Amino acid sequence: MLYLENERMKAAVDERGAELCSLIEKSDGMEYIWQADPAIWGRHAPLLFPIIGRLKDKEYTLGGKTYSITQHGFGRDLTFSGLQVNASCVELTLVQNEDTKKMYPYDFSLTIRYTLEDRRLKKEHIVRNPNDIPLYYEVGGHDAYNICLTDGETIRDSYILFEGCNELHPLQLDENILITGEHDTISLDEGRLWIDRETFRNDALMLEELPVRQVRICSRRHRRQIVVSFEDFDYVGVWSMYKPFDVPYVCIEPWSSLPDCSYLGKELEKKPGVRCVAPRSSETLAFTTEIVGF
Repeated sequence: MLYLENERMKAAVDERGAELCSLIEKSDGMEYIWQADPAIWGRHAPLLFPIIGRLKDKEYTLGGKTYSITQHGFGRDLTFSGLQVNASCVELTLVQNEDTKKMYPYDFSLTIRYTLEDRRLKKEHIVRNPNDIPLYYEVGGHDAYNICLTDGETIRDSYILFEGCNELHPLQLDENILITGEHDTISLDEGRLWIDRETFRNDALMLEELPVRQVRICSRRHRRQIVVSFEDFDYVGVWSMYKPFDVPYVCIEPWSSLPDCSYLGKELEKKPGVRCVAPRSSETLAFTTEIVGF
């Protein structure tokens, strides 16, 4: 485990999956990251790489060849090499091995850099392409944030604020959780998406072409807000595990691309939003989590 700390906050990151496991306000000990209760959902904030979501038949093609890979890719399940840059910054790096090349044929370097500044945590995804050919990839977050932070609070006190939006148009999903290309419409209450047990009955709300690149997790019971900003990401998912009881967390998931679409083929190169790094080059995509309202 690697740790970040400053005068206001402290965080913990696991080398396995470069996963954020804790983000705590030091003044009162408030924990903002879901603590992976295995009876509900046993992860905190898994990294999605090199693909996002489900694939048709659990496979994709690249350069005319077919590869099998697990949902959301292997990044979340492998151990990264960690580096403590300083008290408020850590870097974790994953490179290819024999097993990854069976699922994803590239040589690559993926560095996840976390930097804690005041009450703001920045997460950078740095993908380096050491090859002489273009490198196609997808990357995203799946960070689960605690709601119901105060005594007596319920999930129905919580809402996600899409400031300036009157409605959302999530992508429709088929019975295999593949995108159909059609959209639903959800009306908002002055930008508020109120949370209840049925919000995620049909899996994640998968959103594209949002007019905002920032959402806020809020409550009518207190002023604290979790602000997730994702300027570098064109898509975002909002999700919580659907259960027959209240689940006190919500995931905000900035995505570089979309999960598989039922109306498209299996070519990774043609997926909506897929990233491409030029030979011997790199690119960085970042999002931030900030605690406000003090």
